[in-house]
Amino acid sequence: YDGSEGRNGGNGGNDGGVERGGAGNETHLAQLPLSVIFGSKKSKDYVRREYKQYLRSLSNSSGEEGDDDDDHVASIITLASVIAFWTEDYTDTKRVWELVEPQLQPVDTGAIRMLESVRRLIQHLIRIDDGASSIPREVLSTGSGAAVVGTCCNSHAQNNERKLEISPAEVLYVVYLASIPLDARRGIVYDRGVCREDEARSMIEVDDATREQLLAEAALISYAIETCDFDL
Repeated sequence: YDGSEGRNGGNGGNDGGVERGGAGNETHLAQLPLSVIFGSKKSKDYVRREYKQYLRSLSNSSGEEGDDDDDHVASIITLASVIAFWTEDYTDTKRVWELVEPQLQPVDTGAIRMLESVRRLIQHLIRIDDGASSIPREVLSTGSGAAVVGTCCNSHAQNNERKLEISPAEVLYVVYLASIPLDARRGIVYDRGVCREDEARSMIEVDDATREQLLAEAALISYAIETCDFDL
């Protein structure tokens, strides 16, 4: 952050976040855990404002005027619509780095394990998302070849080698979670991916602490989007 409200572990001076229908009505910032994945710069508020307007346009483009209840918002804002914005209709997966940048690689064993668990959960949720089939496969790639460090984030060169590697697809999925109402977000993180005998692809072993950390990551982004125009 180009100011003083850091809520992450490693990139002092970055934004934090909260939640509602994707960006609003959230928990107070001070109550949120630290981010293990992202940081964001206050100087990028103009990018968040553009995205906030895009989300509003989606909500206003369908349904009755003023129909902004959570179920309506969740049905309009899809993974595909979020990714379409941040990739210029699937042509540039690097644009999302204007919104966030990777944290420094953790050194604490617990933080390393949490990061691995959160990423595993994100990758799983991408695989089972109902709308994933409509998105080009290369855009949703989360393999080692798709992971990048923060070299595209205009960060100081000496810090790039210390930034964790994460694929744009994983970042985009967390931005999607940040863009939908909190209840819908929690429903995805907690209700999808539970073990069901009739669908092997929906099985994943992660604990509630991992799920809460993913919700916190989305909350931080959501808060940054919601508050991007508070000082205008």
